[in-house]
Amino acid sequence: MKALANRQKGLSLIELMVAMVIGLLLILGVTQIFISNQRTYLFQQAQMGNQENGRFTLAILSQELLKAGYRSSLGAVIPADNSLSGCNFPLGASVVAISESALCVQYQATSKLDVTCQGTALATGDKDSITAPYSAKPVPATVRPKIVQKIAFDSDNKAITCTNGAINQQLVSGVQDLRFEYGSDPTDPKAVTKYTATAPTGTIAAVRYSALMQSSGTPMIRDTTTDISLALKDWNGRYGTSYNDTKGIYQIVQGTIMIRNQMP
Repeated sequence: MKALANRQKGLSLIELMVAMVIGLLLILGVTQIFISNQRTYLFQQAQMGNQENGRFTLAILSQELLKAGYRSSLGAVIPADNSLSGCNFPLGASVVAISESALCVQYQATSKLDVTCQGTALATGDKDSITAPYSAKPVPATVRPKIVQKIAFDSDNKAITCTNGAINQQLVSGVQDLRFEYGSDPTDPKAVTKYTATAPTGTIAAVRYSALMQSSGTPMIRDTTTDISLALKDWNGRYGTSYNDTKGIYQIVQGTIMIRNQMP
């Protein structure tokens, strides 16, 4: 019995090393699973953020462009206007192209509850001048209060902004780039035969817009790679840009709006 007891004093060095190796392998496996799950979670969160921002961008742009050209009396021609810096509207124009990433819109208020793209309500005097919503009556000659605003891309802050009066306000952030294309026909103000990135010679009857959304997540969201995302490749191919970020998550959203009272 004494000899047996002497042989049972503990683990040998080899047994201890084997146990440590097995433990390390288990810890390494669990760590890799954790890192992979965390990366997947962050990737999904970034995609959801892009999708949410993208939907909001489309909602904002379509909302403001759908208002462009509204007037209570279809027989009335929208007068020329240059009250907002950089926005020089010729007679009858609802939309003015400033550049491929900025435009101006003007429209008459529809009701007392109308707000600008910044969410600002009409002045009290303007509200009082609207006696019958959505109608030129009772006095067809009454000129409704007009709203003029500029929608533009702020490359420094990666955001879409709205300028109304002397105030410039950020509407959407997380935008890598924004492009407008203007549809027109030089011979027919109510037709679209081509889209251009610059101000067309004819009346702008439609606006096509594309936004490149960028996630604001950690650069470790994507696997280490030297290749850019497919959305970024698509954007570079469309617009001749040279974005080469290999870490961020990108998504393209786009839409087209026919300008009110310009198309037949």
